[in-house]
Order: sequence, then C-alpha cells, then structure tokens
Amino acid sequence: MVLRKIVILALCLLAVRTCTARCRNATDLEETMRRMIQKQGSGPPDTQSSADSSVSCPLDLYQKLPSMADKDRSLSPWKWVTVTRPDYFPRTYTEAKCMCEGCILVLKNGTVIESPDYNSKPLLHAFLFLRRVRDNCKEGMYRLVREKTEVSVGCTCVRANTVSS
Repeated sequence: MVLRKIVILALCLLAVRTCTARCRNATDLEETMRRMIQKQGSGPPDTQSSADSSVSCPLDLYQKLPSMADKDRSLSPWKWVTVTRPDYFPRTYTEAKCMCEGCILVLKNGTVIESPDYNSKPLLHAFLFLRRVRDNCKEGMYRLVREKTEVSVGCTCVRANTVSS
C-alpha cells in the first residue's frame, strides 16, 4: 500500500514537471514559451538552410580548395534543412541532412570517390521543445508540454555494418 502511494506521488510530480498546469490563451502561451526556452539555455540549431537543394554526394567539392565550413570539409558532408513544426516551440529550426550514403575518400592519385565501406550517419543531440496541447482546456486554450527531441546537428563517417556469412 505504501509503495502504491509512492508510485502515485512520483507520477503526479512527473506530470507537474512535464506539463505546465494551467490552460493559456494564444498570446499568453507565446510569452510563456519564450520565457521557458530562454531559461533552459540553448535550443536546436538556427542556421540558414543550405542554398544547394541537391541531395547527391558532392564529390566535386573535394576537387577544389576546401571551404572553412565543417559541413563542406567533412568526409560525410551535410546540408542544413529547415524543419517547421507548428505546435512546437521553437516552431522552426535547422537540422543536418547527410548528403552521402558512404563516405568521401581522396585516394593517393587524387581521385575522389564515395566509398561504400563506410556509412555517413547523423550526429543526434537531444533538445527540449515545448509542445502545445488542448488536454482538457476550453476552446482556444492550451497547455504546454516539455518534450525532448533528437535533432541531427551534423554527420560523421563510420565503418559500414557488414554481416559475415
């Protein structure tokens, strides 16, 4: 019986920590979201989306002098894409999208190839978002729920998974 009460109390405390208790109108909700995100510190990346909309592995980048941007010098290059989620705060952020399936290798003779012996994988980082929910609120009113979401912040090169026969 005591254990049951402790579990119920823990669940109640968790509910209070993950969801703001009162319903808010749209204006109050925006201000509350702004304050909560500022208090928590850093959020997901907020950089410009990449101008290049191509999805192919950019082998030609490695034929030229390298740019200073990490995303362009990586053996697993990425581009920034804008993500919009209307019920979340922040609503818009940028996320890294790997441009190669394999990894770029520059061979001794200067040839640039995409090697299938390696895989490009996203680097994920968990960020706190606020999501608005109706959750028993009157029309036009919402509660805020804290939600951790993994966002890709870059790409890295890893050995390919191979299955021995």
